[in-house]
Amino acid sequence: MTCIIIDDEPIAHHIIEDYAKELKDLTILKSFYNAVEAISFLNTNKVDFIFLDIKMPKLKGLDFIKMLTHPPAIIITSAYEEYALEGFELSVTDYLLKPFSFERFLKAYQKVAQLKTNISNTNVKVDAEDQSIFIKGDKEIHQVNLNNIIYLESYGGYVKVHLNTQKPIVVHQSLKFFETNLNTNFIRTHRSYIINKTYIKSIKGNLIKLQDNDLPIGKLYKIHINKLLEN
Repeated sequence: MTCIIIDDEPIAHHIIEDYAKELKDLTILKSFYNAVEAISFLNTNKVDFIFLDIKMPKLKGLDFIKMLTHPPAIIITSAYEEYALEGFELSVTDYLLKPFSFERFLKAYQKVAQLKTNISNTNVKVDAEDQSIFIKGDKEIHQVNLNNIIYLESYGGYVKVHLNTQKPIVVHQSLKFFETNLNTNFIRTHRSYIINKTYIKSIKGNLIKLQDNDLPIGKLYKIHINKLLEN
């Protein structure tokens, strides 16, 4: 797997690099000392995950995550435990509290590895042109046109895909997977919801009206809605 490090402290880079040397299947592609520099790199390069500090100059780590349209897996590395809840609300894979041991580093790495394995064995396949997906649910494989998806809802360890053409399909998958793989018509608006922008009827306060449904806007996702209104 491949990763990058974003941290303003040189010692943090050295520790992660030393730990990474113990893992033969992990490659650090690049190290950055501020998040702004990393944005340009991620625009043209794919990585499996990021080691990300929170308190950095120019751009804070959590604000950096909010700017990414399709973020890879994120492992937060921070000396401040009070940001853990907000981090997990942004779907980070793990939160390492500095200073952390190799054993704790390894546990976080294994979480990312398991996430990648789950995606490779997924019950959902997105076609090459991003026009449809194949969803395995209800003991059948359904081909679903992306335009027919109204919204997706986190449902425990499952995702409920709400459609305008048939009853919802429940699939054993994470909302994070869909956020990463669906096209730009879809936007994450809440820790439990991804919506198809085509179906937005109105936005009022912290609610989005989609056909007959009023869905909440999570406070950590309001930046996505603000960008939508700017366009």
